[in-house]
Amino acid sequence: MQKKKVTFDDIKKSSQVILNNLYKSFGKFNAVDNLTLHIKKGEIFGFVGHNGAGKTTTMKITAGLLAPSAGSVYIDGINALSERNKVKRKIGYMPDFFGVY
Repeated sequence: MQKKKVTFDDIKKSSQVILNNLYKSFGKFNAVDNLTLHIKKGEIFGFVGHNGAGKTTTMKITAGLLAPSAGSVYIDGINALSERNKVKRKIGYMPDFFGVY
């Protein structure tokens, strides 16, 4: 039996959050370096890591508050980089300090 090749459209249909080949650089410092993550609908996910690991940077990119250097972000099948206002209606983001929004 031959396995069906999984396409990006298949992943978009089954995933609530997709981060694909995400990069963010600040000068010579790579805060996020080739992060690929697919969170399926109904899954609970959390970021754990040391200070400077890229958790906040990744969340800011996902929430549409910061542009990535490269890569793509989809929330519920919507391109979060080109359709930020649609995505903002679907997510909630509690920043680590007041005044982000």
